[in-house]
Amino acid sequence: MTNTQKVLSELKHGGRVSRYTAIQKNLAENLTATISQLRKKGYHIVPRPAFDEKHGHYTRYKLMDANPSGFADESRLAA
Repeated sequence: MTNTQKVLSELKHGGRVSRYTAIQKNLAENLTATISQLRKKGYHIVPRPAFDEKHGHYTRYKLMDANPSGFADESRLAA
């Protein structure tokens, strides 16, 4: 499974992904690039600002619609 597929799976099943959780769960080291790839494939992913005492300010990403226009499908992830 590619990093892109792992991040997409986490977004579909877990809701939100941050850089910290992406590294901690071994999803992707460069989450920003992975999110960008998914957006180019048609996935509607939005940033959500967050804060906690341990990590300070950070961004969590949330998948809003897995298939917004029929454009994105998982077979395109291998490309």
